[in-house]
Amino acid sequence: MRSRVLGAMCASILVLITTATNAASVLDFGIEAPTLGTISFAGGAAPLIGTGIDVDTIVGDPTPLNSGAPITCDACILSLATGAHTGNWNFGAGGTISIIGGVPTAGVAAGTTLLTGSFDSAIVSDIGGSFFNFKIAGASFFDTKDETLLGYFGLPSGGYRGGLNISFDTIGAPAVGTTFNSDTLRSGDVINSPVVPVPAAVWLFGSGLLGLVGIARRKKA
Repeated sequence: MRSRVLGAMCASILVLITTATNAASVLDFGIEAPTLGTISFAGGAAPLIGTGIDVDTIVGDPTPLNSGAPITCDACILSLATGAHTGNWNFGAGGTISIIGGVPTAGVAAGTTLLTGSFDSAIVSDIGGSFFNFKIAGASFFDTKDETLLGYFGLPSGGYRGGLNISFDTIGAPAVGTTFNSDTLRSGDVINSPVVPVPAAVWLFGSGLLGLVGIARRKKA
């Protein structure tokens, strides 16, 4: 009986751990078509490069403060350079990603680094269509953000996990893994969430319960 009770308590603590890990707000930097900027790949082991890409809006959903209401990102520019090309338009870890600009509604001055980080990976995919349509997808990165911007949304300081997608067109249809250059960018967004640490007390309580279950099972045996 005691073992079943402890087992149920452990199951509950695991739910709490999962909830604490996943209960994260999302901050979305929107890229609206048509978009200025370029995306290019020089071939070989070169990185994927993005320069001068306009970012138009920011919305938090859900966030503790100002949730769900898009605000203007003023003269905001996304720049990126992934890690090295590993084949078939797959790119590895490294490089940089940043968004620099101002957010008047949030009290963030022009020219502020709103987001800066480095890539885990990125993929360019052919999405078909008659105009040689491609997309950066599966791009993940780790970043930090401007404290004033985070304060506007009531979000914590510290590290964030992010993802990037943006569509673009090329002149002609490059074979997978070969060079391309595009200044015809369309819509996309940069989204990320705070890395939420599970409180140490939760882990200690959970591990203690698991230990008690083990003791109870040994006594029963």
